Amino acid sequence: MVDDTLYNTEEILQLLKLEQIGPDRFRGQSHFMGSPNVFGGQALGQALYAATMTVEGRRPHSLHSLFILPGNHRLPIEYEVERVRDGGSFTTRRVVAFQEGRKIFVMSASFQVAEEGLSHQKPAPASPDPESLPSSIALWKQHGGSPKRPFRPVPVDFRSEQATDIFGSNGGKPNRLVWTRAPMQLPDDPLVHETLFAYVSDYGLLWTSLQPHGVRMGDPRLQIASLDHTIWFHRPIRMDEWLLFAMESPNASGGRGLCFAHVYNRKGELLATLAQEGLIRLREPKP
Repeated sequence: MVDDTLYNTEEILQLLKLEQIGPDRFRGQSHFMGSPNVFGGQALGQALYAATMTVEGRRPHSLHSLFILPGNHRLPIEYEVERVRDGGSFTTRRVVAFQEGRKIFVMSASFQVAEEGLSHQKPAPASPDPESLPSSIALWKQHGGSPKRPFRPVPVDFRSEQATDIFGSNGGKPNRLVWTRAPMQLPDDPLVHETLFAYVSDYGLLWTSLQPHGVRMGDPRLQIASLDHTIWFHRPIRMDEWLLFAMESPNASGGRGLCFAHVYNRKGELLATLAQEGLIRLREPKP
């Protein structure tokens, strides 16, 4: 049995399924993540679902997204898919998300037929086995979250050597290794795993850019928000198996932080690469 006080996996899987309301038009519901704004991972996962519903026989290999305006978690989101191109091997889709007639998010996604080819990869970094590490989620609940971010259930478990301080720094280094896995067996449908991966990919990646500066999530001076987000799918992903997110932030400047992640399975196979730039603005709190 999944502990519903820790995990909301079923709720998120339902959230990522959209209602079709017209030709290439879909509607998704929103949910509360502790912020008045829609969680970026929700828009990523729902937009990928909408795009995939217009493609047959091909899986996504890349998506490139821009967050234009904050979304309201109290309102549904409508997604409009443009069929840009259907080629012999590749399919291109553009998705625009609307709330109250305003464009809040755009995504370009590319799909490819399965094929064999040359293969190499960046080796996986050394990391403790995830079964030997404590659950960051269980520890987060045990400590009540943080003053600015009270505990809320999440769809996957997270484990790292910094499990007791998931919102803090790790000694000034702009990198972090985090294992993640859904706490239950999921259906074999690739779309379930791809959309959940897109959702989870927005958890904590941008926080890596805060670590060298001693800034924690919940700092009253901090304004943080995703600006863009890219995923390259290299090999099939299963979210009910352990995935290692090897995250790093090579640069922060101009009020923005840039972060990358390579995602591996326990065999050391590179499954996906992420890139995200976000706003990490520090402001003096109002008196």
